[in-house]
Formats: sequence, structure tokens, C-alpha cells
Amino acid sequence: MTTGTAFEVSDDVVWAGDDTVRLYNVNTGQFQSLNGSASQIWCLMAAGRDPGQIADELAAKLAGGDPLARAEILSDVHDFLGGMAAKEMVIPQRGQP
Repeated sequence: MTTGTAFEVSDDVVWAGDDTVRLYNVNTGQFQSLNGSASQIWCLMAAGRDPGQIADELAAKLAGGDPLARAEILSDVHDFLGGMAAKEMVIPQRGQP
């Protein structure tokens, strides 16, 4: 299910990690370490998943696919990616309107 704008890692961001992702934006000088939940969202986004797909995967993994949990997770995914966009860590996926 597609829900919302898909993002990708900005060309200015260097990152590493799986359980704890560390980010550095070479253009702005911002450094950030992500917690476990944010790291999961980041890795799924970096693998090309849109917010709806991320919510689907996390809800299946963490909440047995519960639709109420998915809605809450989707909201969290949107908040996280919006924050990362504001910090210039992610950009809308190329080719999107």
C-alpha cells in the first residue's frame, strides 16, 4: 500500500549502521545518531520503501499487522521523514511529482 511521498537519502548525507544508524550531512555539518525505531525506518526508506510500505513492514513485524497500530506507525513514519527532510537528510524520491 502506498501512502505518502517516498523519500531517499540526500546526496549530501553519509550514513552507516543498521541497529543504530549514524548520519552526517557534509553540506550542513549536521551529525545525528538514530535510535532503534528510527534506524529501522531509515533503513527501509533507504531501501526504496515509501511510508505506507514502511508502516506495513513495521506493523507486521511489531504488531502482528494490527490496523490501528499500522495507522500510528504510519503517522510516526511521516513525522520522522518530515523531520529528516527539514534537516536536509532526505529528499523526495527522484521521479516523483
